[in-house]
Amino acid sequence: MTVDPSRSHRLENDSRNPCIGCGPNNPRGLRLEFRGDGKRIATDLIADETLQGWPERLHSGVLYLAMLEVANWTVYGLHDRVGLPVQTSALTLLRWVPTGTRLRLVGVEHSRSADPTIQVEAHDEKGPVARLDRSYVLTNRPEFEHRLGYKTLPKVLHELVPE
Repeated sequence: MTVDPSRSHRLENDSRNPCIGCGPNNPRGLRLEFRGDGKRIATDLIADETLQGWPERLHSGVLYLAMLEVANWTVYGLHDRVGLPVQTSALTLLRWVPTGTRLRLVGVEHSRSADPTIQVEAHDEKGPVARLDRSYVLTNRPEFEHRLGYKTLPKVLHELVPE
């Protein structure tokens, strides 16, 4: 699963977004940036030493967070709207990631129903290191508000969740 950089485009993110995974100006966040080619969405994550769990190894929770972000942005990149996550698999960790490693995380839709399921894989130069699946519903604004417990949807989401 690769995204051809020559055929991909950057997905825009609001600079005011405080998200821990993709907020571009969050000083404690991962600041992930995403590119897509119409079939897949990808980002890179450098396993910086400040992200370690076991000595000299990327914390698996950080990897899981990054992969969830890829799944969310894959829905957005392929459907031009946000989806409501309803089920997420466990992280299948194939091998531990040494700090200093650059990972490529790629999301692909692999469901056959109206509601997408996204498969995310993380790779380094040696091959796959982890994968997970995340399922979504593409719901309307009242249902989205209800499920997330909003009285009113935050303004920043208005264009991303249809009435």
